[in-house]
This record gives sequence, structure tokens and C-alpha cells, in this order.
Amino acid sequence: MTDFGEQESPIETYLDAVVAGLTARSPRQLRHVVAETEAHLRDDAEQAMAAGMPAHEAEAQAVHRFGPAREFVAAERARAVLPIGDLARRVLTSALLLGGLGAVAVGASGVIAALIRLVAGTQALVDVAPGRVLSASDCARWLAADPGARSCREAALSDWAAETVVYRIALGLLGGLALVALGMLRRRATPERWAPLPRVVSDTIALTIFGTAGCWTLGLGVDAIVGASGHGAGQWLSAAPVALAAAAIFGWRLLRDLRGDPQLAYVRSAVG
Repeated sequence: MTDFGEQESPIETYLDAVVAGLTARSPRQLRHVVAETEAHLRDDAEQAMAAGMPAHEAEAQAVHRFGPAREFVAAERARAVLPIGDLARRVLTSALLLGGLGAVAVGASGVIAALIRLVAGTQALVDVAPGRVLSASDCARWLAADPGARSCREAALSDWAAETVVYRIALGLLGGLALVALGMLRRRATPERWAPLPRVVSDTIALTIFGTAGCWTLGLGVDAIVGASGHGAGQWLSAAPVALAAAAIFGWRLLRDLRGDPQLAYVRSAVG
């Protein structure tokens, strides 16, 4: 690389503009674009210098002949746009992945719900909402399913508690099977074909969903403790820690990726 003293190298300035404009590219893609662009510019400049042109003027001419950085960046962005089919497949893959993980989290909350029922009793897990009237037809169905129940209310709580535990665990098993199926599909095909969305995008979505679910269920659980002496709080408090733990994991991954992203580091240094 030619030393221009206090003068800025036109080629280096041009490459800086290319990097700043293509921060959405993966590091490998960005390196390839910059390497190819630099090689072309330097070859052009070296030919001009071999003909007797000063180095700075030769680089400036090479940059001028190559075209404005803004137009080059726009062309590269347009060329890198994913076909709609590939984008749809990535969205589907991410949806299956996050959906499977979400279902597994629900299954884990079912296990916690079962422990709450075992330790604290059915009423700690579920309860009849204040003011709710249990219909005669529902009572007949619940009592038929639980002949040992002493009242309609007891039979209803037993049925609801069983559904809370069993349905959640069943959904968790289905989520696990979905993740296994997705993993097998990705191993059979090329990794790029069933690649998910960028991890920063997936982690942001997961953090938002799990964080919202965790805060919402935690709030409902606290409300049940305060307003109903804890009756029925277990159905919410069994889900809150799982959702918040998942949110913490995805949030930590997102923070690590953002702090360690070399492209973002370049942007921070350029802005600073």
C-alpha cells in the first residue's frame, strides 16, 4: 500500500465507504467484496503508475473509473437480496425452531406444575374464578370422570389441574419431536437450504416472546397470590420461571452477538 503521508489514500477511503455501506453482510461476504474491490482498484492504479502517473492521482483515477461508492453499495445490496422462496424457507425454519423451543418450554412448565400440585395441592395450581358459576352439565361431566370427588368444584379442579399438567407436557413432547425432525431435515439437505434467519434476528424475536410471556405470567401469578391467597397461582408461576429463563438465555446470546459483531464494532468506531 502506497504511503501518501498526510494525504488520505483514495482507495482506502473508498473501501471504508464500502464497508460502512454493507454492514448488513456477513463478515465473510463483506471480506470477499472488499478484497475483490480492492484488487480491482489497485490493479488499475498500478497500471496508471507504471505509465508515469503519480500514486495519489492514479488511485483517484482508479476510484473515479470504478464509480461512486454509493452506487456500488446499492448494486451490491440489490445483488444480495434473497429470492422470495429462500427467504420464506428461512422464515419457516426459524418459526419451526422457535416454535419447537417454545413448546419444549411449555412442557417444562408442565413438569413444574405437576410438582406444585404434588407439594401444595390442586387448589394451589388451579381454582374457580371468583363469581364463576359451574353449570349442571359441566358438573355432571366432571363428576362422571372423577367418581371419588366430593363436590362439583373438587371434580372441576381435578380436571383442570390434570389438563394443565398433561396438555403442557404433551405439547413439550411434540415440540421435542419437531426439533428432532427439523434437525434430521437439515442434515439430509444442504445446511444453506434450511438455514434459519440470522441469529440476531431469531434471538431478538425469542427474547421478545419469552420475555413478554414471562412478565405476563409472573404478573398473573403475583395477582393470584395477592388477590386470591395464592389459589390458582401455580398455573402462572409454573410458566413464569421457564419463560424468563429462556428470555435470559436468548438475551445473553443477543447481547454477546451485538457486542462481538465486527461490523457493529466498525460502525461504533466510525461514529465515535
